Amino acid sequence: MKDVKFQFDNKNFVVVGASSGMGRQITLNLAEAGAHVLAVARNEERLQEVQKSFPDLIEVQSLDVLEACPEDWDRVLCEFVANHGKIHGGVYTAGITGMTALRMYDDDFAHRILDTSFFGMTRFIQGMAKKKHASKGSSYVVFASTAAHYGNRGQFAYSGAKGAVCSAVRSLAKELYRDQHRINSISPGWVETDMSLKSRDEIGADRVKEIYDSYPLGVGKPEDVSPMVLFLLSDAARWITGTDIVVDGGSLAGMN
Repeated sequence: MKDVKFQFDNKNFVVVGASSGMGRQITLNLAEAGAHVLAVARNEERLQEVQKSFPDLIEVQSLDVLEACPEDWDRVLCEFVANHGKIHGGVYTAGITGMTALRMYDDDFAHRILDTSFFGMTRFIQGMAKKKHASKGSSYVVFASTAAHYGNRGQFAYSGAKGAVCSAVRSLAKELYRDQHRINSISPGWVETDMSLKSRDEIGADRVKEIYDSYPLGVGKPEDVSPMVLFLLSDAARWITGTDIVVDGGSLAGMN
């Protein structure tokens, strides 16, 4: 972020999945740009570590998106709004992945993948978009994946969940525009996070090499994705809604 600097002074944002990976990076970059950030995730200990970087700008709330009901979201958001004023946008990065090949399909696990990426996102946006919480013209960014575009081998549940996110964004944009809100999705390629490292162990060395070789610009890091999220949250992206932005080091372009 050396070439482009964002200024979010007096702006308020919520980041879900903020304790690690891309959510953590986005939280830190927003605070670095002057925003007040509500960091939400399950792991309270990790959240407190994130908060230590910007204790005056980052607040934390431990919440499980699989169990959180509308009342839970309402409580958490009301408290943040009471402290800082209405919210200018939100980011939903929460997701889980894993192998769901047909020959080893686990129905409960597949539902958990879908619930985390899709239905958890839906409940989050539903709460965020309420007039009592949202500032007019808010921007929301939710995480899909390049898996939504080409389908990861042996991961149809994850690919399907992320495809559902992309489709939902196009529909949700047609509802949210009434209050001049915007919503877009981000489809990262392979980014080195705790989740991707776990996937690497599951799929084996040969498949990992195949994946790494398919990235002309190399595999990504959280700091490769975060600037695009901040752009979509900013007023510079006020004419962008209902679309998916691919950030993938050229892998979908098939340059190899």
